[in-house]
Order: sequence, then structure tokens, then C-alpha cells
Amino acid sequence: MRTTRNICALALAAMLAGCVAAPTKPSPTVSTAPALTRDALKICAGMGVSNAPQTSRNGQIINFDPTTTVIGATLMRAPVRGCLSSGFGPRRGGAGRIHKGVDLFTRTPGKIYAGGSGVVESVNTQRGYGRTILIRHNARVKTRYAHLSAYASGLRRGVSVRQGDLIGYTGESGNATAVHLHYEVLVDGRPRNPMTVGR
Repeated sequence: MRTTRNICALALAAMLAGCVAAPTKPSPTVSTAPALTRDALKICAGMGVSNAPQTSRNGQIINFDPTTTVIGATLMRAPVRGCLSSGFGPRRGGAGRIHKGVDLFTRTPGKIYAGGSGVVESVNTQRGYGRTILIRHNARVKTRYAHLSAYASGLRRGVSVRQGDLIGYTGESGNATAVHLHYEVLVDGRPRNPMTVGR
């Protein structure tokens, strides 16, 4: 009887030890990229955005999707933490009547993340755009980031980046009047609206 109790006690202890020692599932990796975790983007409060997409009463862009797939490339629609200060297409004011991207206002220099995985095609200063990054995601799709205040350490032409990697900081270099990111999605060299492309 005592032997049976001892065997049962040992078996129970082994089972409990097994539960305690069992490996736990690793916690999922949390991306620091804003568009992967947020489900809303707003128009900047107090700014008249002549080419704004449709919004709710509180300024939130209707049907905003954080990411999209464009010809096989998964891209963020807004790769910074900010608000929309200018939409895509015809606009009043600004540096051109036809706006080839979207402007995302951050007030002070903020982190810019790679909109998608790819290879850095250029890191340079361009007239109008100021400090600029161009990333090639595949043979047909690229993203452009302009008006930067600084580039991320080690960023240069030919470097591979993953979606969500830090690539630079918002600024007002080039033809800009406030700290923001000018963000373009290019398909076959032509600008497409980052808020709607891929739908």
C-alpha cells in the first residue's frame, strides 16, 4: 500500500515538474512600425487640407487600411507617427498644383520606417525634395521618402531593409515649410495614391 502511494506521489510530482518545465510559447514580436499597429489616420487638426480623402466627423480617414499589397509588395500607407497634412492629387497651395504623394506632419523630427521590404536605391539630396530615400520593393514598385532631417545610421545605396526598419527622420529640407514626411508610392515609375493604391 505504502509502495503504491509512493509510486503515485512520484508520478504526480513528475507530471507537475513536466508542466513547470514545459517550454512556453514565445511572445509575438511587436513591430515598432506605426502603420502595422494602428488602425486609424487623421487629418491634422486645424489644417485646411484641400485634397483630403473622405473623413469622419472627428477627422479620421474613412476606410483607412494600415497596409496594402501592390503588385506583390506589401506596403505601409503611412510609415510615420503623424497626421495627414496634404493628400494625393490636385491641391490648392503647397509646392505644386499636383501633389505626387501624401504629406504626414510630425511637428518635430520623428522616426520614418521603411514602408516595405526592399533594397535602398538612392540616398541623396534632390531639388525640391531635400534629403530623400528611394526604396525598390520589386521590379515595378518603389517608395520615396522626402524632406528628411537626417538618415538612419548606416543607410546607403544597396542596403536591404525590411518593412518597419528605421530609415530616417522627418524634417523640412528642400521645399518644405513644416516638419513632415512626403511619401510616394511609385508603380512603373508613376505616382499612385498611398491611401488607395492596391484596393
